[in-house]
Amino acid sequence: MSTVRLPLREGAWWLHPAWTAMLATVPGLLAAGLIGDESFREWWRTPKVFDEGKVLTVTAFIGVFVVGCMVPSLARTARATGVPVTPRQRSFLLLAGRVGAALTVVGYAAWIASAISSGLSLADLVKVFSLSPGSADAVKSDLATIGGVTTLTQLGPLAMVCLFLDRRLGGGRHTAVFALLIGLTLVRVVLNSERLALMEVVLPILAVVSTLRPGTGRRHYRWLWAGLPLLAPFALIVLFGTFEYVRSWSHYSSIVQIDYPEFVLRRLTGYYATAYNNSAIVVDNIGPGLVWPYYTVGFLWKFPGVSALLTPESVLGFDPARVWPGLLWRLGNPEYNNTGGMLAPLADYGLAGGLLFWAAAGLAAGVCYRWMRAGELRGLLLYPVLYVGLVDLVRYFYWGEGRAFPTLAGAVVLALLAHRRRAPEEGT
Repeated sequence: MSTVRLPLREGAWWLHPAWTAMLATVPGLLAAGLIGDESFREWWRTPKVFDEGKVLTVTAFIGVFVVGCMVPSLARTARATGVPVTPRQRSFLLLAGRVGAALTVVGYAAWIASAISSGLSLADLVKVFSLSPGSADAVKSDLATIGGVTTLTQLGPLAMVCLFLDRRLGGGRHTAVFALLIGLTLVRVVLNSERLALMEVVLPILAVVSTLRPGTGRRHYRWLWAGLPLLAPFALIVLFGTFEYVRSWSHYSSIVQIDYPEFVLRRLTGYYATAYNNSAIVVDNIGPGLVWPYYTVGFLWKFPGVSALLTPESVLGFDPARVWPGLLWRLGNPEYNNTGGMLAPLADYGLAGGLLFWAAAGLAAGVCYRWMRAGELRGLLLYPVLYVGLVDLVRYFYWGEGRAFPTLAGAVVLALLAHRRRAPEEGT
């Protein structure tokens, strides 16, 4: 086999982290800033505490993040037309994809076995899919995670990226593997109310597809990719509305006096508006007690082994995760329990530290994006999995979550190994 060059696509301007961050954060910020306290209480049964000061802080954080994203793009480099992939890299991608997929299936099998041993039955599943009220919550209580084992399910997105790249390189189609991983993800979305699990699979593949152009002789519809953000709101509403029917409409259909489309729009807006509002509650009530970072490094507090030795109570004097439900009952609404993402560094590091944190995060995202657009395989492995956190910056700091750690850590390792296997003429 010889080196194969994957052609790069033009037109997906929105894939740049600066544009993605603004598209993901600004609409929700406008909603949270402009909607008044009366509407917050009427629509989402929570008082509004996200004041003008917090609006300015979030605006500043978005600004420094965007600047950090733009800095790597200022460097002058030769325009890349494709991503060269050596035979060693192709073999490595295929092996990584197969191993990642196998470990993902093992994780799901362990999860299912644990749920069955906890009492999950076929009758419970039938109730969920028949939209029986409260059935989803009952099943979710049986789906307890197994530390270090069910974490393997988070390798699925990275495995799909590797296998998709192998497919584009002329390898196998991997149709059965893709169908299995997506099917398991959809079951997880319905039974465990995890829409994020679907985003973790779809968004990395979208990033890869938006970056790589089809082969010679095939039309790539540059205008369609350039206008894709116009379709994103409709796709979000449809996706949210589809799964929210199972998740919450069964509880509210006999209570609220509005039709389902209006219910979906109010609830979807509420997830983003209340995320900003909840982040203000965190900053004002939990932030002053954080002598060590918590929200931006959440994976460390849940890491197997470390969590048994260094608990939040022993280090911080309290556990923010246990304090949070009480704060929601008193100051917010437990149904909207996201802690928010943009103000997480403010709670952990203060204003100056938060500005530096977001500038550094923007710089890291910008570097990974530049690697990808410069035709480096490491960028194609890193940026697509980082993209999930970019899209969901408002609701929580995804990159610091325990569920994100296996994917991100795996992507870093694969990127380093793939870069070492590049052709000598590609650089030092």
